[in-house]
Amino acid sequence: MVYEKFRQEVERILEEKAKPVTWNEIKESSTKLKQKAPYHVYVQKLQGDIGLVRFKYENKTVWALRKWFEGGRFTELLPKKVRLTILSAKRGHGIAANEYWELKMVYPLKNEINRWDVIEAEVEEFFPQEEKRPESMRLKEDGMKYSRMIEDEEERLRIAEKVAESGEFLHTDAWKGKTLGLTKPRFRCFYFYDGRCQFFCDQSVCVGHDMDVEEQGESREIKGDKVYFILEAAERERGEFIWEKKRIEWYITSVISLTDPRQRRLL
Repeated sequence: MVYEKFRQEVERILEEKAKPVTWNEIKESSTKLKQKAPYHVYVQKLQGDIGLVRFKYENKTVWALRKWFEGGRFTELLPKKVRLTILSAKRGHGIAANEYWELKMVYPLKNEINRWDVIEAEVEEFFPQEEKRPESMRLKEDGMKYSRMIEDEEERLRIAEKVAESGEFLHTDAWKGKTLGLTKPRFRCFYFYDGRCQFFCDQSVCVGHDMDVEEQGESREIKGDKVYFILEAAERERGEFIWEKKRIEWYITSVISLTDPRQRRLL
């Protein structure tokens, strides 16, 4: 099934059900959805396209629409704790992957938390009213617990591959509110210069991107063959985000460089 039909069917069923439901319940209500599990890239696109939210309730993963929670409905069903893998840590905030390998902007974040740390955190607010970014999540400052640091290179690579997505969002309308993305440039087709980066994404229509890089000097730290860019949508004047303007602007907020230990090199 092509993505557009998949999106329409999932959105139709969620609107009809008007409550969080499991994937199996969605399939049972459809004559079109046959796959045992949905394609990961389709689910990634639904996060921005229809405001899809997934979380665990009574040991089951349920699907819901973000607008329900923003309207004050079903908030009592949202989990009180989350498990996060930190992919980028800044002063006071960070970008993390949740258990569904979705990117989240989390804050406040303790200064001693670093990239590849896994934390258990209590949630203060899932959809903070003061934040326009739909992926934002406010954590309880005294409710963060360090679990471990991921040191194994293979595990880091697996996580990056699970979170990474097609560069399609760089050529579209950002799926109605998507402000975070993790993608990898096409092969080694990228070049850093003067605080910017030129690169090609994996789309056949791509004629190249030229973006600001927030982390200065990052290019000198790239040593591995597997390179990933964490991207943010640029916030405009007066707090406007990208979906309120026609022209899309992204910038590279962080770079992840990994080496695949399974690759054998010929000397």
